[in-house]
Amino acid sequence: MATYILVHGAWHDAGCWDGLASLLRSRGHRALTPTLPGHESGNEKDKPSPWSITMEKYAAALIEVAAQADQKPICVGHSMAGFVLALAAERRPDLFQKLIFLTAFVPEKKSRLLPMIIADPSLRKRILNSDFNILGGTNSVRPETAPDFLYTDCPPEMQRDATAALIPQPVRPLLSSVAITPERFGSLPKAFVECTHDQALPIALQRRMQRFANFDQVKSLEAAHSPFLSMPEKTTDVLEELASA
Repeated sequence: MATYILVHGAWHDAGCWDGLASLLRSRGHRALTPTLPGHESGNEKDKPSPWSITMEKYAAALIEVAAQADQKPICVGHSMAGFVLALAAERRPDLFQKLIFLTAFVPEKKSRLLPMIIADPSLRKRILNSDFNILGGTNSVRPETAPDFLYTDCPPEMQRDATAALIPQPVRPLLSSVAITPERFGSLPKAFVECTHDQALPIALQRRMQRFANFDQVKSLEAAHSPFLSMPEKTTDVLEELASA
């Protein structure tokens, strides 16, 4: 059986994986769901300053979890976490068995996430549906817009609960530069799970980013941006299939 590390995307914490992680465990796998630095719930006074959070800190947190795993893990990154996977794998490729990008951003040699988003017309408009707190160093999704692009195919009650769980996203990781090399990141087996109805990362962009790396496998889900919520069984099936390939 496999060990999975499930890495959440922007505005989320590890709680978004609860259903999927439970399914993986019920099938005999180990599922680790770290919350990235700066995404912890609780008293805001106890959190580190958002300006202290970088993509390097995200990657370091993932590396720490991978180093403590019982076997080389299969690392699944959703959305923004594609950059986290890439940087962690570039730093310590020896720790990972396989990387799975779940409708996730893929860096191209040397990239920064926010400029990539702004440069793409299909994503630029999403920036207008969020609010930047420049002094606080965060970006927040407007609750009235989240169901339309993050949870498009989820039932209304699930949309409400998921939207209520969203947290401010530290901005600095979105500005951090991630550089990858064929010798390190490129050496690992990689798969991309595309979501054909995604309104946050449109399928055309997903397929363009698939050309940025040597993906060994590409699987499709007829899902929107959060298939771990809208179709956890099918998503689990795909992750198991990719683990055994």
